[in-house]
Amino acid sequence: MNQIIQTLPPKCRQTLEMNKIKGYKYKEIAEITGVSIKTVESQMNLAFKKIRKGFEKENIKYLFINFYNNLNLLAK
Repeated sequence: MNQIIQTLPPKCRQTLEMNKIKGYKYKEIAEITGVSIKTVESQMNLAFKKIRKGFEKENIKYLFINFYNNLNLLAK
């Protein structure tokens, strides 16, 4: 999960960390960073979308590795 978060754009990562780790509300994040609440919402949506995609890629890799390993076991 941390690897995926590190690949987020900096502002997106900052917004996610402020909300989920530090516990700031969207309004507080907007005030601190000098952006609108809509921008905070957009950054959070982008973060979750990229995290979901990251997990999908990891799951596909995991499934492929397991499939490949099972093929090797069957071939023996």
